Amino acid sequence: MDKYMYQCNYCGNQYKPNRRFKQRFCSNSCRVNSHIKNKKKNVEISCDNKEDTNKPLQIDKISLAGIGNAAVGTLAVNALTSIFTSEENKPATKKDIRNLEDKLSQRYYPVKNLPPQQNGSFPVFDIQSNTLVYLKKTNTKNYGGI
Repeated sequence: MDKYMYQCNYCGNQYKPNRRFKQRFCSNSCRVNSHIKNKKKNVEISCDNKEDTNKPLQIDKISLAGIGNAAVGTLAVNALTSIFTSEENKPATKKDIRNLEDKLSQRYYPVKNLPPQQNGSFPVFDIQSNTLVYLKKTNTKNYGGI
């Protein structure tokens, strides 16, 4: 370590440094106070005219042009997003969920891999009883549109 005594850059006291060529202040409090003092000097220097400090800051007002520009920008982004997003990656809407609930709430589901009977009835699966049932085609309200 150094054998020499150094002078603090803030308070001027003599001190023996703990770190070689790095330490400029005798303590942390002097270092912090020096930083605060320099920071205040920089703020005072940046204000050139004292007359301007009494003036209130000018606040930007909302204009119709700004609102219009924001609306056009939002519409453009939404349009481009919907054009470049594929159908399977688009989020589900409330209508999509309602349609899915309607399909799931049906009692009868058509069975497509079984042939119809000779009397014209089609095979359907009954959700409530978990059985295979044959229904006539005139009864389309009860199952999925066969």
